[in-house]
Amino acid sequence: MVSITQHGLEEVFQYKLKASLTLEYVPAKAIVLNDEKSAFFFTTLISSMANANGGIIFVGVSSQRKIPKNIEPLHNEELISWLRFICDINISPKVPDCIIEKIVVSADNGFVIGIQVPNSHLAPHMNGDHRFYKRSETRAQLMEEYEIRDLYAKGKRPEIELYSVTNTGGIPIMSGGKFSKVNFYPRILVKNTGGSLERFYKVELSIPTSINNPNFKVMSENFSRFDNGYSIYSFVGKSILFQGEIASIVEPNLVVEERTYSDFENGEITLKFYYSSGVQTKIFRCKELLLYRNKQIERQDFAVSIGE
Repeated sequence: MVSITQHGLEEVFQYKLKASLTLEYVPAKAIVLNDEKSAFFFTTLISSMANANGGIIFVGVSSQRKIPKNIEPLHNEELISWLRFICDINISPKVPDCIIEKIVVSADNGFVIGIQVPNSHLAPHMNGDHRFYKRSETRAQLMEEYEIRDLYAKGKRPEIELYSVTNTGGIPIMSGGKFSKVNFYPRILVKNTGGSLERFYKVELSIPTSINNPNFKVMSENFSRFDNGYSIYSFVGKSILFQGEIASIVEPNLVVEERTYSDFENGEITLKFYYSSGVQTKIFRCKELLLYRNKQIERQDFAVSIGE
């Protein structure tokens, strides 16, 4: 997940991350202190993200074809307090945990404004024009009546979502300047983004058997079954998950070697969330999720096993 830090700003340029449902770039000319049109633009953008999946906004970054192009440093720090103020008075209810911060980008204290918008459990949020907006692709659109009703209903029930998968950087064991094997310990975190607490939930994890370490204690205690080359594990929530609470579900040990590289390259990690409001499924390609120094690992990076 992109963060509203100098590192996060560097990443969007380094990896040329396109503006999307959860990422937006706003040029410096769009923010004008005490301007009604500018205020409406930002409250619409922020409320629409809060009514959808949340997201990150960088103000002071121009883009071309949705890809970040240039940093356009801002210098009036009053813009930050103004943004916070207009959000507080024009968005109802107030978006909880919306973070608006300065990211210094130049020696003369020029900065970009980073805005982190949550997937709000208080949605729907009404904008200052008494309308409800949602984020669709890279635009804010008026919500349909049924969508507003659905969000009101969502506020009365728990919603379990994948918060993040961390520790996805590999730890290698080297042989002759190449990988003998690479260990990964991805930690899976979930969050209750709904408006009520969740008493009962379960997460089912499916990973390629050939790269799984079955002797890892936390995994062996929760083994469920084998299914077509995959090992399935079930983890039942051991305590109530309160509104906005983040819980760590599991941290498996995945081991990649030259002989199992094909399974790693083509394999997937599947997460299924079972909870009182339904079932959600998230699927990740192993090769795209599990990186070494932020790069995908290739077969030629491995030492060939003796006897092969």
